[in-house]
Amino acid sequence: MKSVITTTLALACAFAPPSASAQAVIGNVDGFEKSEAIRLVADFQNWIVENSEYGESKRPLERIVFSAHGETVGYHGRTVKLEGQIRGLYDEATATIYLVKPWTSMNPYDRSVLLHELVHHIQHDAKHWYCPQAQEWDAYKLQEKWLAAHNLSGNFHWASILLESSCAVRDHHPD
Repeated sequence: MKSVITTTLALACAFAPPSASAQAVIGNVDGFEKSEAIRLVADFQNWIVENSEYGESKRPLERIVFSAHGETVGYHGRTVKLEGQIRGLYDEATATIYLVKPWTSMNPYDRSVLLHELVHHIQHDAKHWYCPQAQEWDAYKLQEKWLAAHNLSGNFHWASILLESSCAVRDHHPD
């Protein structure tokens, strides 16, 4: 499967703690948010396994990067601009999660974005995907389940997510 970027498009929407490199990148925020992000990764990985058919990730999460809205991030010789309603991004080639600032562990919707991107990290090696966007449906369903457990709703537009996560012929690329 070719490397792709998957995104969390809704504004409200390694099965180990992040590696040393992830902790170093997380370190670009204040001490409280750094420790909370590290704790959340471990808690969310356990939650995903307990609440889905996904098992433990086969590789560690390498980095979490906090990026400004409108910032351009590098991705395999290309650039992606973090704009619009993008709140998070997972780059499977580098096992990196990008969270768009402002992001705070105190906000449950922000936490759910981290959860959504961790789902993509775990999905990467979990099974065959006919197209990369097919992973979105499960990621949004788990994000909604987590929000509902906290008496919140992502108010997701499920018809759009269904279309986004479909694998039309135009989405298949020859290798």
